[in-house]
Amino acid sequence: MADNLDEILRRAADTKVPRRSFLAAAGLLGGSAALAACSTGTGGATAAPAASGSGAPAASAPPAGDVEKQLFMYNWSDYISPKNIDAYKAKFGVEKFQYDTFANNEELLAKLQAGATGYDVAAPTAEYVPSMVEGGYIQKLDWSRIPNQKYIDPAFMGLAWDPNNEYQLPKDFGTTGVLYRSKVVKEPVTSWQEFYDLSKGKYSGKVVLVDSMGDVMTMPLKMIGKSLNSVEKEDLDQVRTLLLDLAPHILALDSDTYQDKLASEEAVLCLGWTGPIVELRANPDTADIAYTVPSDGTLFWLDTWVLIADAPNPNAAYAFLNFIHEPEIQAEETNFNGYGTPNDEAKKYIDPAILSDETFFPSDEAMKNLEGAVDTSGNQQRIDIWQEFKSAIGG
Repeated sequence: MADNLDEILRRAADTKVPRRSFLAAAGLLGGSAALAACSTGTGGATAAPAASGSGAPAASAPPAGDVEKQLFMYNWSDYISPKNIDAYKAKFGVEKFQYDTFANNEELLAKLQAGATGYDVAAPTAEYVPSMVEGGYIQKLDWSRIPNQKYIDPAFMGLAWDPNNEYQLPKDFGTTGVLYRSKVVKEPVTSWQEFYDLSKGKYSGKVVLVDSMGDVMTMPLKMIGKSLNSVEKEDLDQVRTLLLDLAPHILALDSDTYQDKLASEEAVLCLGWTGPIVELRANPDTADIAYTVPSDGTLFWLDTWVLIADAPNPNAAYAFLNFIHEPEIQAEETNFNGYGTPNDEAKKYIDPAILSDETFFPSDEAMKNLEGAVDTSGNQQRIDIWQEFKSAIGG
C-alpha cells in the first residue's frame, strides 16, 4: 500500500492544481489505495508516521510547563467519551472542561471568521484544515509534545490536506450513508437512488438528513454519477432540481439529535453517520437500526484535532492531544462514538463486535466506492442551492 500511496501523492504533486483540489487530481479520492489500507488495521502499530515532525514547530509553540486548570474545546456534539473527559481532568488536574459544539464545518469556520477567540482545540474535518491555515486560525503542532502520535497508522498521515504533517492530528474516520429502522423499512436501501425514491414515496415525512452541505450533496451528485466535489454548473443544476423535489418530504435537517428521531420512529430513514449506531443497538427497542454504505458511492471523511492559533491554555491542550491517543483511551472513543480510529494500537482494546463490523471499519471492497472531499464551501452555486433547500424544508 505504501508504494501505491507514494505514487498517488507524487502524481498529485506533479499536477498543477490549487491545494484544495490536490486530492481530486491525485486520484486518492477514489479510495482504492490509501483508503483500503485505512480499513484493515494491519499497519505497524509502533511505527511512527514517516513524515511526523517534518515541519519545524511554530516559533510560538509554548514551552512545556504546568498544565492549566481549564481547557476550551469546539467540537461536534457527543464526540468525546464522558469517561475520557473525566479521566483527563483527573489526570492533569483540569477543573474546567468547556465543551462547545458546532453542527457542521461551515459553522465552525464562520465562528472563527467572525473573530471567536478563547478556544484551545477544535475538531474540523480534514479538508477544512487548509482554509483554517490560510485564515490563520490554527497553529503548527509541536510533535515532540504528542509522542502518542507514533500509534497512528501512517496511511492517515502526510495526506494532501496537510502533506507535511504540520497542523492536524487524525481523530476519527467514517462514511456518510443511510441509517434506517429495519423493522419498519423492509424495502432495499442499498443505493442513494433507492434512498431518494423511498424518501419521496412511502416514507415521506419520516426522513431526516444531517445538517451538512457536503454530506447531503453527496447523495444527488452520486445519483447522477458525478464526483461529490463537483462544482460544474450543469451538475449543480441537476442537484438543485433533485434536492428541491425532495425538500417537501424531509422531516428535518439535524446533525445533533437525529438518533432521537430514529429511536422514537418519528424518522425511519436518515442520511447520516455511524455515530449513533452503538447506542441504538444497545437498546433492545432500537436494536434493529441498520446502516448502508450506498453502492453508487459515498463520502469517506477524516476528522482531525487542531490547535487554535491563540489557544489560551496551550499546555492543557497538548496534554489533551497526547492523552486522547493513549491506546486504551482512544479505544474508549471508538466504543463510545462509533467511528473508526486511525490509532492501530487502540484496536487491541476496541469491542470486537465493533472492530469486526463493516459499518465502522468498511471492507476493502466497500472502500473502492468511497471518495474523499475537498473544501467546496466557498462555491457560491453550492451555497445558494443549500440555502434554497434549507428554506424549502423550513430549516
